Parts: sequence; structure tokens; C-alpha cells
Amino acid sequence: MGGFFDAFISYGRADSKVFATKLQASLLEAGFNAWFDQNDIPLGVDFQNQIDDGIEKAHNFLFIIAPHSINSPYCRKEIELAIQRNKRIIPLLHVEQINYDTWQQRYPKGTPEEWETYKAKGLHSSFPNMHPLIGKINWVYFREDLDNFDKSFADLVTLLRHHGDYAEQHTYFLAKALEWERNQRQTNYLLIGEERKQAESWLKIRFKDEQSPCVPSDLHCEYITESIKNANNLMTQVFLSYADEDKATMEKIRNSLRREMITVWTNKTDIQTGETFEDAIKRGIEQADNLVFLISPDSVTSHYCQQELDYALSFNKRIIPLLVRDTNTIQIPQALRELHYIDLTDNAKDEDYHLDESQLLKILHQDETYYNEHKILLTKALKWERQNKNSSILLRGYNLRHAEMWLKGAEHRKQHLPTALQKEYITESLQQPTELSVEVFISYCQADSDFARQLNEALQIQGKTTWFDQESIAEEGGFQQEIERGIKNSDNFLLVISPQSVDSSASTYELKVAQALNKRLVIVLYRGASAADLDPEFANVQQVNFTQNNSDFYTNFSELIRTLDTDREHVKSHTKWSQRALEWEHKEKTADLLLRGNEFAIAESWLQETEQAQKQPPATALQKEYITASRDAIAAEIRKEKRRVVILKSLLAFATMAFLVSVVAAVLAFRESRKALRDQIDSLTASSAAQFALGKDFDALLTSLKAAKELRTPLWIPDRHELKAKVVTALQQSISEVRELNRLEGHQSSINELRFSPDGKMIATASDDRTVKLWSLYGRELHTLKGHRDSVYYVRFSPDGKTIATGSNDKTVKLWRLDGTLILTLTGHKEGITDVEFSPDGKTIATGSYDSTVKLWRLDGTLIVTLKDQTLEDKAQTHDSAISDVEFS
Repeated sequence: MGGFFDAFISYGRADSKVFATKLQASLLEAGFNAWFDQNDIPLGVDFQNQIDDGIEKAHNFLFIIAPHSINSPYCRKEIELAIQRNKRIIPLLHVEQINYDTWQQRYPKGTPEEWETYKAKGLHSSFPNMHPLIGKINWVYFREDLDNFDKSFADLVTLLRHHGDYAEQHTYFLAKALEWERNQRQTNYLLIGEERKQAESWLKIRFKDEQSPCVPSDLHCEYITESIKNANNLMTQVFLSYADEDKATMEKIRNSLRREMITVWTNKTDIQTGETFEDAIKRGIEQADNLVFLISPDSVTSHYCQQELDYALSFNKRIIPLLVRDTNTIQIPQALRELHYIDLTDNAKDEDYHLDESQLLKILHQDETYYNEHKILLTKALKWERQNKNSSILLRGYNLRHAEMWLKGAEHRKQHLPTALQKEYITESLQQPTELSVEVFISYCQADSDFARQLNEALQIQGKTTWFDQESIAEEGGFQQEIERGIKNSDNFLLVISPQSVDSSASTYELKVAQALNKRLVIVLYRGASAADLDPEFANVQQVNFTQNNSDFYTNFSELIRTLDTDREHVKSHTKWSQRALEWEHKEKTADLLLRGNEFAIAESWLQETEQAQKQPPATALQKEYITASRDAIAAEIRKEKRRVVILKSLLAFATMAFLVSVVAAVLAFRESRKALRDQIDSLTASSAAQFALGKDFDALLTSLKAAKELRTPLWIPDRHELKAKVVTALQQSISEVRELNRLEGHQSSINELRFSPDGKMIATASDDRTVKLWSLYGRELHTLKGHRDSVYYVRFSPDGKTIATGSNDKTVKLWRLDGTLILTLTGHKEGITDVEFSPDGKTIATGSYDSTVKLWRLDGTLIVTLKDQTLEDKAQTHDSAISDVEFS
């Protein structure tokens, strides 16, 4: 890592300068970069700032123990900073104490009395005035004439390399956090993208069987959780409600939660500039999963705390009470008295607090996905309501389906139910016409999150539908896949350019996807960026400079709206035909997805106008191929139909000539039957048209096919050409509208079984690829059940639909929850499984196997009984005796 050091050497010059110099040279020879004041303080600078910077940017703090360093105020200051930053401190014992002769050399005029005074103060020794922390850490011994330098140095090198990566990350994220703190905690200094994920992974590391080389500081934890908060649209997991008198306790709890990567809202850190106190408090509660209430005599009588509690209860938030000071029960609000609280008043030592902390974390992690979704949907619903039920904020696509499923499950809960507003919001979203596209995709660097959020808000107020990652990506959605889908379904690609975004790999990737789809690109210049910073290929791209007009947001925003509204219908059609072409390409260019009738005429007209007028964005190569293929398919159908007419005319002429006499003779006999057949075909075509008009596309197709079959039976139906035209029209009309509803694609090998859940809302498929997949009726893959070691042949839902059983050739049956979690594995069969069944009451499972046995099990995995036929068992080697079907009566 550039600008960083492997070690900082702290020493006392009087005792250890020569040793420190030797140590620094040895470290350099061993490949380590050590900060040493003799080499690393330039002339003409504040030496203390240089020392502080060296400590902060060093992965290890080497403290050379000697009387001079122990008693030096400068060294003590260095130790204190290293402790404050939670650095890995490695003490090196160099000099235990100095004698009278050494002291006399340093103080030639010193008297024996002064020496005694010197000793009385402990200044001659390393031990009386040693910093307590240094005394607690194991030392590396480098005593002259007592310890072998090379051996001790080898031990030091081993120690420096032990968990070196962890210590390096500690230093790197500390430096980033200090930069953020020293720049007034501006959001553009927070961690973003992969760097934020690396920080999260680092903060999660726990050392179970050994002591941590160093621990994250409170600043580390705050910085990383604030970065998480910034990436999640400023939403948090916990809102802390407390009285000012309990501020110290609040900060202790807040720091504990941050250390466990829990995002926290407090009134001391989260009120934004220009935001009223009341509005900030309400926003904090709305955008938090839980409200943690600190109970004390002051909080239960606080008007503000009561308001916070009532507001959280009005939205059915989860309330977690913590008793932080003894409080009269009568004074505690009724809503809190009904809840179990965590008692911190009996904490006599650190271990007691850690137990209470663990209990709090356990509660926070219970059903955390539910409460997170509750918060997100509440925030969106409130935004919708406050913008006069602006339809552009309604849920769409995957998010809508996900919210619908959440609501169905949430309504069966006993506490923290959905609010009436959430229900109304989801219901209204479901009733809106399905829109396959949105108007604006917002691409930005997370360093510009505040500005991107402001843009998104303003666009939605203007009625523009937007794709904004902090609102549009569901928790379990694949991030990259959702990004690509969002760009594909957007009419305009809005790219925010700032000095920070120039090097953003995420923005670069998104731009490449948009360019591949010929999306209309609109560039927004922000934070001092100018057209000169852009790649030359964007010279002709529409740009809106938000640094102009004295950086007035709304003046520049008006220009952005005018840009987006230019040729709006063209870009909307561009998205539509791109979606259709991509679907056609994805499904192997099947002819069923080609354009027909009026739809083809509209698409062809759009393509001609786009090319003739050189409209922007231009059509993609795939769009052109798709429309051309549709044209060719229609032409081929017309040519084929003409050939049929010629053949039928020839056959009719031949039949007339060859059988003229018999036909004339039979005219009277068959007149009525021919008329009946003609009327039947006419009736079928009319019925097909009626079904099509009612939206019964598939029924219309079946009816028109039946008419076509009847038409082919005789060759001499009256008004045959007229009937044929009707049948062809009915077929073309119904075929063009009947499409495959969904195709479940994802298994890597043959599918052995498919089952619907009891409520008919989920599908389970078992495959030779050793997995079972769960699908929604929309064709979306919900979960993949992995764990079997051989082909899976059987999958069953329990009668209540809450449990799934799978049987495999690996001789096991596994039970799973609907979220894909493995409950347990039933082992005991000696051969592959041949059948699995639940009892009607769902309390027992029967399994059949090639080993000629049937086993009955309880749901907890207990084997009840094994049913065995010895005669069949003797034949088991050939599998002729396999139990192929088990069934409860």
C-alpha cells in the first residue's frame, strides 16, 4: 500500500539511538519499510505532525523499552496516539536500567545526591514509570550482552508477518477514516463499491483461538457503518431513543452496535444541514428497522422520547427497550411495560455488559430481513403519499412481485404488521398498467450519492419514472444482473460526471452496457467537472452542466428536464423494440416472437423514420435484424399461402374433370352436408374472433386450428375461398398473440420431476445436476437447494406447504425450508431413493429405496420403523425388488 510503513520505531535517543539505527537497517534489509525519525522528518516542517502521521500510517508500533524512552514525554505521547488508534504495539526490551557511570557520563556535573534523587524518581529504570499497557504485552528481548540480536530479530520478523494482512487493512481503513473526519465527514470521502465490501469483510473478522493483533477503533467502525448507510439511501438498522442524561450510555451502546456492523441513527450525528430537528427525527425513525429505547427516569418523562416512541409505534416498528438506570415502573410508558427489556443496571463488570450486548444483537438479527423490507416499503409508501400519490414512485417489476409476496406473509404475523399505508401502496402498484420501461437510469459514483439522491427525488416529483440503485435493487437480487436489466429497460441513460466518477469502474461498466444498447446518453456535469474532462467520443452527447448558473440546482434541473423531453416518443419506442429484440435473441430467435400485423407495421415505420431522419439514439444492429426477420417471416407466409392456393386450384380442376359425372350425381345428396360443414367452419372462425376479443388468446388459437382441420377434410365446400380467408385470418391473429408464458431455465442437466406447492404459487423441479430449484409462477428462480451428491429424482411439498422433501440417488432424503435452508438429512438407506411421501397430516415421512425397504420418519429426523421384505432384499443386488412407490392411505 503506497504511503504506508510496516513499522514505526519509537525510542529514547539517550539509551537506544544506536540500537534503533541498527534495527531500522536490519528491517530494511529484510524487506520492511520502517518509519524512523532520523530519516523520515523533512527539514522545515512541524515534526510532531510528521510523527503523528508516521504512527497513523504504520502497520506496527515498535516501542524500544529503555529508561529514557519510558520516562520521555515525547515517547509517552507516541504511545498514547498508538493506543488511541488501536495500533498493534510490539515492545522491544533493550535497556532495563542504567548505572551510576552511565548517568555520570550524561550529567558530568551531577552529584551523588542528585543520582539518588534520580533513582528515587525511577528515571534510571525501565520499570517504575512504565505505561500500564506496555507492561501487559509480551516483549521481544534485545538486551545487549544478554540476548542474541539475530535470534531476537528473527522472532520480530515472524511477529510482524503474523496476521500482517489484517494489520495492513487496519492501517489503510484508519487512514481513509481520518481523511473523512478531517474533511468534515463529507460523503464523498466514504468508502464505495468493492472497497466498502472489503472493509465490511475486514470488520467481520473474529480471532477465536488467539488474540487479535489489533482491534478496530471506534472511528473505524463509525466510518465503515456510515459508508454502508450512505450506500443504503441513508437507511439504518437502529434508531436510538434516549435522554441527554444518558448520552454516555448511548454512545457506549452505539459503538458496540457499530463494531458489529449495525448501522445506527442518533440525533448527535445524523441531522443533515438545513433539516429541522423534528423532520430529522421522523425521517430517522421511518428509515430504521428498529427503535431501541433507553429506559431511565429522564427518558420516561421526556416529551421528546415519548414522541419518538409514539411515532415508531404508529408505523408498527419493532421496539427494543434497554433499562439503563433504575426507573419507577409506574412512570414507564404502557407500551414499554408490555415488552421484555434488557436490564443493564445489574452490570458489575465488562462480562455482564457483553452478555446484554449479545442479547441485543440476537434480537436485532431475528427476522432482520422482514424488518428491513418493512422499512423499505414504508419509506417508499410515505414518499408516494407525500408526493400526492405520484404514480412514478409506484412499485414495478421484480420489486412489485417481491413486495406482494412480502405482504402476503406479513399479514399472518402476530406483531409488527404492515401498516394500512403499505397495503394501499402495494395494492395501488398492482392495479397500475404494466410498464416495461422506465424513463431514466441514473448512473453515478457513490461518492456523489447525495447529489444522485437529490436528482432522483426531483425527477420523480416531475413524474419521471427512474431506476436508482438505492431504490431499485432488491436485497437478494443479483446486483450486476439487476443493473443490466435496469439499463435495458430505461429510455435514457443519465451519467453523472464528477472528478470522483472518472475512475469509477462501476460507472464505466454501466456506460459500456448502455452504449452496447444504443441508449440515449445524457451527461450531467457535477462538482467542478467540465466538458474538457470528457472522452472525445462524448463531444456530441447532450450535456447539462450543474456547475453553471451559480450551481443553482433547480435552474440547471429545468434544463435537464427539457433535454429528457426532447423526442420522447422516439426513445420510448427505441426501448420497446430493444426489449422485444433481446427477448427474441435470448429465446434462440424463435419465430413465435417475431412481429406480426399492426405491430410489425409500427416497428418498420419507426425504423425507417429513425434511419431517414438520423434520429438519436440510432437503431441497434439487433433491432434491425429483428424487424428484418419479422418482415421476411411475413413474406414467407404470404408466398406459402399463394402456393397453397395454386395447388388447391389444380386439385379442384383435376377432381372436376375426373369425377364430373359422379360429382353431378352426388350434388343433391351432399348439398345439405356441405352446407352444414361450411356453416360449422364459419361458426368456428366467428367463435375464434370472439374469444380473441375477450383476451382468450389460447382458446382462440385452438378454435381456429379446429376450423383449419375441418377445412382440409373435403375439397368441394361451397364458398371455400371465402372460408379459407377467414380461417387464415383467425390463425394469424391468434398465433401472433399467443406466446410462451414462462420458461424455467437454469438446470444444468435433465429434469426428473416437477411439483406445484399446495397453494399453487410455487414450482419445484428436481434434476440430474444434483439440485432442486424453486420457481415463482412468473418464471423467476427463487432458490436453489444444493447439498445432494447425486441425481435428485423426487421432490415433495408438505401438506401445509412449509417444508420440502427431496430424494436422491445418493441414498439420502433432505428436508428444506421454503427459503432454501437445509433443515436436516435423513440417512439410513443403503441404496438410492425411489420415492418420498408426506403423511396427510404432514407429521410423518415415508421413503422408499432400491435397498427394498420403506422407512417411516418423524419431522425431527427420528426413524420410527423400517419395513423390510427379506425375499425382496435377497434380490436387491439387481434392483429388481426396488420399492418404487410409497403411499399413505
